Amino acid sequence: MKNLKLLIAIVFVLPIVSQQATAQKKVLLKYNLKAGDKYITHSVTNQDITMQAQGQTITMNQVITSDLTTEVKKATSDSIVTANTMDKMTMDQTMFGQELKYDSSDPSTYASGRGKQIGDALNKMIGKVYSITMDRLGNIGNYDLGNLLKDGGKVSGNLKSGSSYIIFPKHKIRVGDSWEADIKPMKTDNMQVHMKYALKKLAGKKATITIDGTITANKVNGNNLNINGTISGEAVVDVKTGWTKSSQLSQDVKMKMERNGMEIPMEISSTIKTTSEKK
Repeated sequence: MKNLKLLIAIVFVLPIVSQQATAQKKVLLKYNLKAGDKYITHSVTNQDITMQAQGQTITMNQVITSDLTTEVKKATSDSIVTANTMDKMTMDQTMFGQELKYDSSDPSTYASGRGKQIGDALNKMIGKVYSITMDRLGNIGNYDLGNLLKDGGKVSGNLKSGSSYIIFPKHKIRVGDSWEADIKPMKTDNMQVHMKYALKKLAGKKATITIDGTITANKVNGNNLNINGTISGEAVVDVKTGWTKSSQLSQDVKMKMERNGMEIPMEISSTIKTTSEKK
């Protein structure tokens, strides 16, 4: 009977000890990627958009999916160069009660009308390779968007401002620790992204990181565009490689853009879900 009570006590205490040990464990997170590594990232973005134009309120919903291949072309002790290719995109857009479907792999969806306009813009991204150079902590040093800029560069800004790499601290962290980073996505634009991260959980080979950030800008791609926004959510990171295995983010943005001398207010609420696997 005493042995049984002792066994029950041990079983009860072990989980507590395990949790305490995990909470005290420190980890150094960084991008331990090697040349030849290849990842496929699938993302789903659901957006509700409201804008005011000529006294009229326009509402729109669109769901955009994309498949992106990232291959590590070069890796040194202090930098990583990746080649990134957008393999496929889809868009399901509803506006004024009308639905528009675009699929980069189905030419019939962008053969005419509004579908052709969307296809003319988005198809420029499909299959084009652009490179990113960053350090082992995730700080972006350089973009090479030459293949996209050949087509006018209008879509390249989205790639430059949409970096999904988490920036890690220089020191080891434990559960509960937080850190901050400032990101300036485009050197030619007056846009600032301030991020706050916190290590929420360590379990096996995975680290769960919470994300909170603010986005501000008053000029994008040379155009006056006042932006104020927030982003929040969390990501699950592979402790060994630093690569984001999955993420779920919410983003709310208010903006005012000038077009033909008119100021157009716009609000965008988005949820962005990503999953990524090594190929």
